[in-house]
Amino acid sequence: MLNRLVGTGAGQALLTLRGWTELRALSYTNPEKAAMVANGVIADRLIARLCPGGGVFVDVGAHVGSVFSTVHHHDKSIRILAVEADPDKVVSLRQRFSYCELHECAVGESPGETTFYMNPAKTGYNSLAVSDATGLVERQVQVRRLDDLFDGVRVDVMKMDIEGAELGALRGAAALIARAAPVIMFESAGLAVNSLGYSAAALWEWLAGAGYQICTPDRLAHDAPPLSQDAFLDAHHYPMRTHNFFAVPPEQRTRVRDRARAILGVDAGGP
Repeated sequence: MLNRLVGTGAGQALLTLRGWTELRALSYTNPEKAAMVANGVIADRLIARLCPGGGVFVDVGAHVGSVFSTVHHHDKSIRILAVEADPDKVVSLRQRFSYCELHECAVGESPGETTFYMNPAKTGYNSLAVSDATGLVERQVQVRRLDDLFDGVRVDVMKMDIEGAELGALRGAAALIARAAPVIMFESAGLAVNSLGYSAAALWEWLAGAGYQICTPDRLAHDAPPLSQDAFLDAHHYPMRTHNFFAVPPEQRTRVRDRARAILGVDAGGP
């Protein structure tokens, strides 16, 4: 039912309620996971409003459109670009969100064709990386570089959630990132080297080498130092601190901090 409500006012309210309800329940039943859920709630609120009016928002791994539709809901002047490899989801997204400029492909370091592993039971876990899940369906998909898809586009904010393929997508967006220096929200959930040869350590190293600082969602509105590699990796250990991180160019740190404060209602004079 929630998928059908994505992009509507009722859907936005239901997503918000679900996050807060889960957080309140965890405070009593499993407090170890409360920090991760709280960071998820904060990340959702931030990513919905970080892009400036008239700017460009890119959603890599659009899934059912819940993230980019929330961005559009808050500010319809923002140009929405999205990438999704699942052909069935692409059909639905094109039918429901005509304002979204949608690209049907996977993204990686170089163009070509590759196997996409689809999980019919949990489609949010579809990935280019092989997992140990049962019942996976293999499908050949086109791979494009973000540099080629968005050549010359001045991207302001990018969300990236592609189940372990984030590092390849970033490597294929090196020119875009050097040109536009977008704020990037990305997922990172595992420490081990996956079947694509990517790891959390390598992901941190690439972003640091590109000049980015990495923050957890709950620190974006504050003046805490960025995560060192050790702190970034530590956040992946149980109980995980977060699955979502923000990568911010240092020259934008103050602006992004102030924007995050406004979004979250943080008192700049507080602790």
